[in-house]
Amino acid sequence: MKTPLKLGLSMPDTTAQPTSHKTSHKMIVNLLLGAILVSSLSIGGCGENWRRFRDRKKEVPKQQINSSTLTRDIPSSLRGTIGAEARITGTEQTLVSGIGFVVGLNGTGGLTIPEQYAAHLERLMGLNGVTVANDQRNSKIARKSPRELLRDRNTAAVIVQAAVPSGAREGESFDIYVRAINATSLEGGRLWTTEMRIGPPSAFGDPQARIIAKANGPIFLNPFAEPGGQFDGITRDVGRILDGGVVTFPTQIEIILDNPSHQRARQIASAVNSAFPASRTDKGITARGRDETLILVQIPRRYLDRRAEFIDLLSHITIDQAYPEVYARKYALTMSSEPYLAGDMSFCLEALGERALPFISDQYTNADAAPRLAALRAGAAMGDSRVVKHLREIAIDTNSRYRTDAMSLMSTIDESLLVDTTLRDLLSSPELAIRIEAYESLMERAQRSRKAQLRRRVQTNADGRGVSETQIDMLSRVWVPMDPLRGVGRELIEGKFFLDIVPYGEPLIYITQQNEPRIVLFGEGLALKKPLLASAWSDRLMLVAEDVNTPIRLYFRDDQNHTTLTINEVPESLPKLIKLMAHTPTPEDPRAGLSMSYSMVVGALYSIYNDKGVLAAFTTEEDRLLADLLTSARTEDVTMRPETSADQAVLVPVDDPSAPVRGENEAVRRVRRTLLVPVNPVATEPAVPESETGSTGGRKE
Repeated sequence: MKTPLKLGLSMPDTTAQPTSHKTSHKMIVNLLLGAILVSSLSIGGCGENWRRFRDRKKEVPKQQINSSTLTRDIPSSLRGTIGAEARITGTEQTLVSGIGFVVGLNGTGGLTIPEQYAAHLERLMGLNGVTVANDQRNSKIARKSPRELLRDRNTAAVIVQAAVPSGAREGESFDIYVRAINATSLEGGRLWTTEMRIGPPSAFGDPQARIIAKANGPIFLNPFAEPGGQFDGITRDVGRILDGGVVTFPTQIEIILDNPSHQRARQIASAVNSAFPASRTDKGITARGRDETLILVQIPRRYLDRRAEFIDLLSHITIDQAYPEVYARKYALTMSSEPYLAGDMSFCLEALGERALPFISDQYTNADAAPRLAALRAGAAMGDSRVVKHLREIAIDTNSRYRTDAMSLMSTIDESLLVDTTLRDLLSSPELAIRIEAYESLMERAQRSRKAQLRRRVQTNADGRGVSETQIDMLSRVWVPMDPLRGVGRELIEGKFFLDIVPYGEPLIYITQQNEPRIVLFGEGLALKKPLLASAWSDRLMLVAEDVNTPIRLYFRDDQNHTTLTINEVPESLPKLIKLMAHTPTPEDPRAGLSMSYSMVVGALYSIYNDKGVLAAFTTEEDRLLADLLTSARTEDVTMRPETSADQAVLVPVDDPSAPVRGENEAVRRVRRTLLVPVNPVATEPAVPESETGSTGGRKE
């Protein structure tokens, strides 16, 4: 065999079978041609490479631009947390609005309406089958055109607005603000289902604005006198629908990295999911990365009532989850050595979870108020029962400014007899804010206990396998049997509102104006006082008893249904009277009733109270709905980051909620969920002293 050529071709084998001269000559020619072709290709390639090299030498080198590295100007102890490396957006409430239609008024609507609103509502009604061809029997819209309905004295067009909570889930409810366009009063009204779009109200329904919610339900009018109100000081053309809005398109919170990085984005998403693992009631994981910059976050269901706390925790999560004990030690030392950062360190420690408990328990007895309260807050959030005795000392200390906060924190510790008895004793406190906080905390504990009982019953009962967690949650809310340990009970009245009974302390009627509608009666045996002469709504409702031995008679004129009802004897017990006013007679339950809405029942109670028909104090919540609307409508200024040269760091101001806490008073304090407004009667009844409630009726400072 001949040695093969480097071109991969071999010479013919001369030892093989002889071939003809012509064939041998042809093979030699082919080999020579192949060698020449390969050589020419090689030479051509070298020439091309030379030309490329020559041209490259002539090119002007391009300037290499390195991306800027963003660094936040924050305390060193917060380095490595999400808030130090990213912005958290979507934490504000979202303004939504719509144009709606209200029915059921008492002849106060049907006024002239601007044409743009009328045209918009007529189009929506037509799309929903409201036409002259509609022949629904026993319906008030039968054979009526949209224009005729708009002119009806018992209807009105309204502007509907709301502030949807941050990170709202589909199906979550919220309060609605309603303002009349062509009515003098919305009393007795009910809003038809109205689509709500992002942004301020528009008569034409901006097609570019996404529909994220809908609203409907009975309108609640504040029966308490307000400055500038009509006639008796009550504003009747503005109302609200408690829990009347429902989210149809969920919103999400976003984490936006300062410096894009796939690896860092994955680490942050993993840290969030580790701190907030999804429960069986959550739809999917808490955090999901989209790209090297963006991470989407949904609020876990257990934090829906504690959104602000969740967002604080989110920004204080330690990204590196490898050595939690090392970080816990650092945070605990910083909490003690730098008290102005105690609030931040509290959230950092809570975000680490139970592994941080050994490092904060020593701070429970710290002589400095800031680290002590911050450590107690974190310990309570992690379920450490050792915080109870320390929080109890604060809760019963009449000179402490942190009493209500301590009560709220200790109420999170389940299965604690000391917590239940302490809060129950505080139901009789002379301070209004303390009583209400004790009630709120005990009712939450009673509901959690009720839910746990129902869940165990479902798990042990074969017939309960089809009961969902949502159904269990609903059942635990609508009825809470009177618990002698916690001293609170609840009943759902006619599907309209909750009646809560708290048989402790001085008689008190407490009315809620946010979220779920509630009437809360404090004290034992709350009843009407005789002799009695009380009236409401220009004598449409009257309660009369000439002396203590005479039964209480009731007269009620329903202008909407054009009926009049007289009852010769009504119950003196206030809970029974409330049930009578709310009850709607049916063939299945023909008992007498006035078919009043929550708003009307509250208005009747207030009128009875004003006429000294009940010996009890009267208090309500401060209206926060309008304040939320104004906040959500405000345009926030966007801080532009300066352009810098390559490799130069950019200092970004600390963004909320990662801003460090300044001052010991903010280590554990929070905005009160219940801002109380004592209602003073017209007559000279003894009012709640301002020294006990503060200037706004809130907690004593």
